[in-house]
Amino acid sequence: MAPTQTRPGQLHSRRGTPYLRWGCVFLLMFPFVLGLSIIMLTTAVTFSNGPWVFTLATILASATAIPYGILLLWLDRNEPEPMYLVMAAFVWGAVFATGYSIVFNTTFGIAAGQLVEDAFIANQLTASFSAPFIEELTKGLAVLLIFLLFRHEFDNVLDGMLYGAMVGLGFAWLENIIYYVQAGESGGVPEMLKLAYLRGFINGVSSHVSYTGLTGMGFGLVRVLRRGYLRWLLIPLFWGMAMFAHFLWNTFVTPVVMITGVENEMMQLLVSLPLAVVILQSPFMLVLVVTGLVSWYQEVRVIRAYLETEPPHILARADIDWLVPARRRLLVSLKRFVQQGPSAWFWGLQLDRTLVRLAFSKWHHDQDPGIDWAVEEDADIAVLRARVLQLRRRI
Repeated sequence: MAPTQTRPGQLHSRRGTPYLRWGCVFLLMFPFVLGLSIIMLTTAVTFSNGPWVFTLATILASATAIPYGILLLWLDRNEPEPMYLVMAAFVWGAVFATGYSIVFNTTFGIAAGQLVEDAFIANQLTASFSAPFIEELTKGLAVLLIFLLFRHEFDNVLDGMLYGAMVGLGFAWLENIIYYVQAGESGGVPEMLKLAYLRGFINGVSSHVSYTGLTGMGFGLVRVLRRGYLRWLLIPLFWGMAMFAHFLWNTFVTPVVMITGVENEMMQLLVSLPLAVVILQSPFMLVLVVTGLVSWYQEVRVIRAYLETEPPHILARADIDWLVPARRRLLVSLKRFVQQGPSAWFWGLQLDRTLVRLAFSKWHHDQDPGIDWAVEEDADIAVLRARVLQLRRRI
């Protein structure tokens, strides 16, 4: 079957003007730089007080953040997101969200201390009311901006969960460094290791990663549902759920530990605190896991359904079997590396990703409201098909 010939004047693009998108990104640099200045000042003071403590804290925080980040990228293996957006989400969490949260939480804590005149109560009020609201608000802004400015890279629920989780991971990474340093200054290495076990291992994924993952889920559901005004209520619903999950943990973790009646510190670390994670955070984790599995299944269906209609010169139907599931695509990619070398492996990897991108682009063309032109008249699809042919020639 010969390629479909389409006149350039017939092509329609579903993407908005890039000038507006990158103009907004440029304007966002000003508040981002302010947040970066706050973080640089905080880390400079922390480092000067004890360089070795800061170095060890960074190593401990990274020792859990890096594996968690790899796990999150693996979960999105069917249709990987652009690395520049994934890293932007992580950096936003570490710089913007953490920087502004430090300022607002500190201000709230000072005001609460002056009001109640009790340091413990003021700290608890900050943990229960300021931190959940401010931190989830500043983290969720990253997901909102990606949703608005890079919507062509925001395909489904799993994408929203990934972006949200990466923002939360960035926030948790830098926050852990700060807390580990404080623990090291007061109790030395044993206290740092103890806190790293609690914050990095026991509560590493179920806290900030999951909270902002819930926020991203709300945006992802709106992206998938596409029609109906009521669907926009899902964004504040899941954003609010993230704040509520954060509030539950900060407020009730100590009472849950006390209810267990375990007074030995070692037993609290091994029994009471893991039990608190199960009681307070496992329901939200379950929502994320179930939604992720459903989204995985949906992605495979989209890839198969929309590539089956491609003409043979783009993709033979038999070739779809090595694209999905993702584990089979990985095995084919490794086989290509061994048999044909690094160059064929690299261009084959680009071909696989382009074909998957083509399937999702056709899905959006089919599902998005307001599109009244044929697939052959779609500029984005035409570009991807041309890219597929170019990559086939390279291989």
